[in-house]
Amino acid sequence: MFHMHTRTLLTSVITSVFLAGCGGSDSSSDVPASIASPNVNGTPSLSSVSAYQTTAQSDNVEACSTAFLSNNSCDLSVIQPIGVDGQDVTIEQIEERLVVSHQWMADSFIAALEEMADQDLLNLFKPLNTIVISYDVRPSFYTTATASMYIDPKYVWRTKSEWDSIYQQQDYRADFQTEFQFDKASRYVDKNTNNYVTYSNTYSAYYNSVRSAVHIAPGLFRLLAHELAHANDFLQAHDLVQIPDSGTINNYIWPLVKLNEDLAASSPLTSELLTEAAQIAFRGETMTDRVRQLTGELAGAEFEADNAAAFYSYSSPAEDVAMLFEAYMMYRKYGALSDFAFVSIPQTTSYTCNDWKVLWGQRSRLSEEGVLDRAVFVAQGILDKSEASIRAELASLPAAPEVLASGSGWCESQQISQAYAESRSLLSSSVASGFGDNARYKEDLED
Repeated sequence: MFHMHTRTLLTSVITSVFLAGCGGSDSSSDVPASIASPNVNGTPSLSSVSAYQTTAQSDNVEACSTAFLSNNSCDLSVIQPIGVDGQDVTIEQIEERLVVSHQWMADSFIAALEEMADQDLLNLFKPLNTIVISYDVRPSFYTTATASMYIDPKYVWRTKSEWDSIYQQQDYRADFQTEFQFDKASRYVDKNTNNYVTYSNTYSAYYNSVRSAVHIAPGLFRLLAHELAHANDFLQAHDLVQIPDSGTINNYIWPLVKLNEDLAASSPLTSELLTEAAQIAFRGETMTDRVRQLTGELAGAEFEADNAAAFYSYSSPAEDVAMLFEAYMMYRKYGALSDFAFVSIPQTTSYTCNDWKVLWGQRSRLSEEGVLDRAVFVAQGILDKSEASIRAELASLPAAPEVLASGSGWCESQQISQAYAESRSLLSSSVASGFGDNARYKEDLED
């Protein structure tokens, strides 16, 4: 998600360890009881954050991280982005810019970065002033006002006590889609096994009660690839190294030519219907008659004819860039293929994952030539790599997107193609259903 300085939401992650009594705590009772609603329409209060490490810059890092809440920006004479010198970013530098409400959030975040061991990912932090993880961030976002990334802590919890210290609030955008005839679903699966690549971010005493860095890393990597795509879209490498030492970061960024502008000029998305629907689904615009009447099958036909990585891509040019880059990075790092589908909405309150039926779906949108070309363009712009090297990383993609079986349940479709489904007359919807899978699917919708 991209968060504008004007408070407009586009879219879907700090200087030595805390001193005693300074900043965060591992106690679940540290959620301030005096704050009835610490997150309003996606804007967190950040009332309990402090720098993870104590350095000469700690106060500046803290102040910059919350500046957007008072419609201010960060002073370039006081703080500049991590990678202004153009050198490789280290985890130690990220630690110095980390701001958290609870120390465990930073500890887990750093452990996950170490587990990822990915210098390309670390270098994506170059355009950031601060990285914020707070109990009241939901959803994650990036804003040019502070040139900072704000991470929902559900991506980094490890134990029940940590989960309990997170403010439990639904993503405010969930209410935007109540009049739609269909829902959306997405996931990343291993290209060889079809198994989930990311682990659940939802606590459950039954199947997901404790997580380690190895469990956290893939899902957090996906989120970071998305949010850091925004940061590198709005402040590209050639502009970062020319940053002045006065003025505000927001005033410097806004006049710059953005990567998403270049993409839209050279290879725009064309479906006006899906663009209209996405403004309603993700940005809360007023429902229209033609979107109210839109079916999942028709949405899929529009989608298949276009070159988007996901429905979310239509919400803004910035999200178009982020979804393409996210899909590329997940394949490059984990060999993960993206599944996307428009699905039916269960007509009962007692349902399993497979009660969401695939109306239209595909696996590996990157295998579509037009989508691949656009993803390569984005990756070149963000990573400053050659087209040949990026295409080489994607050379083992399937030759074409695979159709998810129409009429199959969402969890069931994880294992079967359309051709296989037709040969079997579709598997029973009881396959792959159950509490764990159902919770996993609900999480797909939220992320």
